[in-house]
Amino acid sequence: MSSIFSPRAIAFVGAVTLGALGLAACQSTLNNDIAQFNAAAANDLPTACALVSSANAAFQTVLATGTVANKDVALANQAYAAASIICANPSSVNASTALQTLANAYAAIVRARRAS
Repeated sequence: MSSIFSPRAIAFVGAVTLGALGLAACQSTLNNDIAQFNAAAANDLPTACALVSSANAAFQTVLATGTVANKDVALANQAYAAASIICANPSSVNASTALQTLANAYAAIVRARRAS
């Protein structure tokens, strides 16, 4: 009768255990990397908010000429509204997602300004 604790069974359990520990370490490293990225992105939010605000101010100047198409005005206003929510309370959002939203808002406002 063979034992359930054969060398082969012990080696298999050891390999599975090492694999599980390795995955746990990877997850821990990934979580740490995400936290560091979010912290760095959070530091960039004030600058991104200032850029969006400046782009919107320039857009408002062009908008006053009356030469901007309604669809471009709507897109720029929608983008600025989304950015304003983030910039009003940056600590309430995921910083990396917020930074992407602000970059998209900036691009939409600049495109609308250039479309006129």
